[in-house]
Amino acid sequence: MLRLTRRGLLLVAAGAPLPKAAPFVPSPNFRLTGPAAARGALVWLHEAYDPDAEPNGPPEADWVARLARDRYDIWRFDRTPHQDPLGPGGEALLRGLAGLRAARYRRVVVAGHSRGAFIALAALARPDLADAVAAMEPAAHGTSPERWRQALADFAERMRAARGVPLALAQLRDDPYEPDPDGRAAMARGAGMPLLLIDRPAAPTGHMGAAGVEFDARFGACLVRFLEMPRRGAACR
Repeated sequence: MLRLTRRGLLLVAAGAPLPKAAPFVPSPNFRLTGPAAARGALVWLHEAYDPDAEPNGPPEADWVARLARDRYDIWRFDRTPHQDPLGPGGEALLRGLAGLRAARYRRVVVAGHSRGAFIALAALARPDLADAVAAMEPAAHGTSPERWRQALADFAERMRAARGVPLALAQLRDDPYEPDPDGRAAMARGAGMPLLLIDRPAAPTGHMGAAGVEFDARFGACLVRFLEMPRRGAACR
């Protein structure tokens, strides 16, 4: 059947109830089957964006379609531009994840890019709500060197709060929002969770590199394998 969302028409499997998971909305780009039929749910958190250029928000990264093909329902946490604080955003994320758990999804994965990735890190502290987190180029402090100390402190705080939820972390070359890739990689390795670290490969590069076709072609299959079956010592070759 077709149901109308605020972002357009959404295809929902006949007879599948739509779970209550505010503040999440179903992605209009994928078929929603509901928790009884789906293998799991993925919650996507996009980067900050210009609402004049993208009134409906940026689309999901290309690799997210792999999980949709693996029968994951794709949900979105669409935050309001310029009203996107990290603390309240993380709290709202956890409330939504509790809703998905209550709806009895078998598996819940959280994934985001840039600012969305930084907010997604809040789920690392809640193994009862999230089975894995993918943080693609997490960034929330701008490009000014004066703010990089705070950026590292906030990242370190989230690594200290982690409670074993597996993490896939991507950081690319030539990212002006990346204050200290070596330091962040060391923090992630020391946090004690199963970790997949995609650390400054030759390509793609730049802050938007993890969202596109080239990243999906090189790392999408490996990333999805980790999110579905995390293990220590995971690596993409």
